[in-house]
Amino acid sequence: MVSGATSDILPERVSPAFIKVASICAMATALTTIAVHWLPDLWSTSTTFESRVQLRHNAIYTGRLWIVLIHCVLVVISMAAIPCLLNGTARLIAMFGFSCYVVFAFVESLRTSLSIFAVNRAWRAGYETSNDDMRRQAFRDALDTFVGVNEALFFLFFAAFTVGLFCYGFALVLKSGIDQGVGLLFLLWGVLNLPGLVAAIAGNEALSAGFDWVGRYFQPAARFSLGLWLCNVAGRFRTT
Repeated sequence: MVSGATSDILPERVSPAFIKVASICAMATALTTIAVHWLPDLWSTSTTFESRVQLRHNAIYTGRLWIVLIHCVLVVISMAAIPCLLNGTARLIAMFGFSCYVVFAFVESLRTSLSIFAVNRAWRAGYETSNDDMRRQAFRDALDTFVGVNEALFFLFFAAFTVGLFCYGFALVLKSGIDQGVGLLFLLWGVLNLPGLVAAIAGNEALSAGFDWVGRYFQPAARFSLGLWLCNVAGRFRTT
């Protein structure tokens, strides 16, 4: 039997097929992460209120929102496999980490759904099509208010995601070999997230300036590496 997480695996607890599916989902999140972080460049010049209202007509903009929803599902599936590979204290830590990813997925899905159905289909559409000045002002007030709601939800999802990273990191760093390396990757990822979390808490984006590369480059590479690792773990079943 090879060393690492599989030395602790109970074969009846999880199937190699599930681990394989999780690995595919992890690799897919590398692609969805690229879309989530790079596509906004296409409408980065939409800085005025009126130009942002018009984004609801942008197919790429609305398509990205649906990609975010798919991304959340893929993340949960990929992360669900890891606690199954562990025993004892490491498994308990990983299970708490997985609960954080469930919170992350729920909050981000809620935030994105509000953007699709409330912000774009209701408030922006109402503002654009209404001929009544009072109604238009009401829609504008709703859109302005959502900025604060969005920031609150962003903090929750970002905090949950970061805690999940540290939990998985601590759980896997207790192992050996490649499994320990993946644990170190999770811990590094968590550390790189801290400036963004501090910026969200302080309400000052300048505190995370210079860390855009984490989402654009590091995250896709990390997610793809995670997928390769899970694929390797699935293969270990066939060699034990």
